[in-house]
Amino acid sequence: MAKAAPDGYTLLMGTVGTSAINAALYTKLPHDPVKDFTPLALVASAPVAVVVHPEQEIRSVRELIERARAQPGSLLFGSAGSGTPGHLTGEMFATAAGIKLRHVPYKGSAPAITDLLGNQIPMMFDPLQSVIHHIRAGKLRALAVSGRQRSPVLPDVPTHRFRVDRLVGDVRTGRPAGRGEQAAA
Repeated sequence: MAKAAPDGYTLLMGTVGTSAINAALYTKLPHDPVKDFTPLALVASAPVAVVVHPEQEIRSVRELIERARAQPGSLLFGSAGSGTPGHLTGEMFATAAGIKLRHVPYKGSAPAITDLLGNQIPMMFDPLQSVIHHIRAGKLRALAVSGRQRSPVLPDVPTHRFRVDRLVGDVRTGRPAGRGEQAAA
């Protein structure tokens, strides 16, 4: 795609992973997401939720932080894998809150959610669309979602206020950058 002619007909749908995270995690990519593509539009945005099993005594972000401070490094959180939005949100959350959490990477959201539903891990950071049905069914408790404002699908759940409000799973559209053309901001 990066080598495609900038003909105005070729478009790329990218995610936060392909547009931002991969460039930070991998030293060799076949493209430069900033130089090789011209952003056109934000198509969708998916906040990351921090969810706990309902049997956990953690009922708020404040309680989560208090428990993590009382037992540094003993509180586990699952994610869909290393380098995923859930993993990075969890790490950014821990850093901003001044706490230590232990990451348990899974090979996708489904196995992590399965273990969370079985109370094998106490909590998880994952895009809202993966966990919302379990939240609505009362099988998981949402403590917060990332973003600047509350999610319209979970209006009673507060947003993160720990410098992670900008980490959401965006889907953007773009096109190959033209020769000598600078990427739009």
